Amino acid sequence: MVEDIVGKFEKAMKKGFISTLTLLVLEKEPMHGRQIKKAIEERTFGCWEPTDSTIYTILKDLREKNLISSIKTSDTDEKTITYDITEDGKNTLEIMVKKEQKIRESMRSIITSTFGIKDELTSIELNDIFDQRSPFAAMTHKPGIETRQVLEFQRTFLKKRIEILNQNLHKVEDKIIKLDDKNRNEDVS
Repeated sequence: MVEDIVGKFEKAMKKGFISTLTLLVLEKEPMHGRQIKKAIEERTFGCWEPTDSTIYTILKDLREKNLISSIKTSDTDEKTITYDITEDGKNTLEIMVKKEQKIRESMRSIITSTFGIKDELTSIELNDIFDQRSPFAAMTHKPGIETRQVLEFQRTFLKKRIEILNQNLHKVEDKIIKLDDKNRNEDVS
């Protein structure tokens, strides 16, 4: 049951991200579905690899909401539909990016306080890397942030998480040992 609930939340989050990423791609230029899928994969460094069915479901949904429109182009065959972002789509995208920035700021605060990352990286590096790790920021190719910096941040972040998890593991192991000792002492009595 819990797995089903989590699965539904995950599906909704992915749909929201892919919808927004699709609008970001189309903001740059009109494209057909395969181009959109490839652009999302490339610009997110392979973090997002939507299936064809996901892309076309998202495109249908965005078109029904008047956030994108299909356009006729002379350089494609009759079966290929090219999509473009509408004014409503541009306005929606602007709001979504602002909301995502607020969420990212909250997450940055939680992560830095929980894992003590701020001591290991300057806040400028942290801000730049968090901005780059955002799926939306990845789509806009923020200049000056290299993939290596992102990977180095991930490495530092994961090392810190491992350190904290190891500390928690030792605490749990100590409690188990104490419980075992207590049970042995009770058995002897």
